Amino acid sequence: MKERTLQILSALIKDFVETGNPVASQKLLLLSKEFDISSATVRNEFSLLEEVGLIKSPHVSAGKVPTQKGYRFFVDELLENTKEEELVQAIFEKHIAEYRLSKSKEVLFDIVRLLSQLSGNVAFATVDTDRTFYLGLSNVLRSPEFAMQPEKAAQIVEILEGKERFRTMLESLDLEGKIKIFIGEENLLEEITSCAMVVARFETPGMSGTIGLLGPMRMKYGFNKALLKNALQMMR
Repeated sequence: MKERTLQILSALIKDFVETGNPVASQKLLLLSKEFDISSATVRNEFSLLEEVGLIKSPHVSAGKVPTQKGYRFFVDELLENTKEEELVQAIFEKHIAEYRLSKSKEVLFDIVRLLSQLSGNVAFATVDTDRTFYLGLSNVLRSPEFAMQPEKAAQIVEILEGKERFRTMLESLDLEGKIKIFIGEENLLEEITSCAMVVARFETPGMSGTIGLLGPMRMKYGFNKALLKNALQMMR
């Protein structure tokens, strides 16, 4: 079978797979600039392909569709895997990356919630410098230190709800890949100098940021540091 005949069969099958509509000679010429031939020539090629049972007319129509034999011939002789493999690989990698990022965010949220529950402090995280979230503020506000000093409690609420200054402060910390503890005036924001903070950087597939605990200076430092260490291990 001539190369041109094979190209026409391949183009016809690919278009029919995409559209589900019979392919007429004029339409096939529009599919590719490779066919520098007339519509009559395409119809002649269609006749040849129909004679050998690779295409057929589904009804009274100018269009043709592949037969089972035509599909078989296409798969065995004409299928070019390279372009499809490259396309599918790119699509697959994109979706896998999105899936991993989505799962990483779910895991991060669950870990922050667990840290808050187990520590009795505020647990927080920043994600790729553009989002900060926290849980457990009520834990801290119920602490005697802040229940008796509502102005300090209000300052903590202001910092956490404002988010921008808090995130900027976290980004400026030199953590050196370690879990660090900041106590009282060691914190860079005046509003939380009545607090202690246990904090570290994290990195997961497609996502990085800062995670930590914020609470009164009367906190369980060893326990909270161990909590954060285990949280980081879970995120790897």
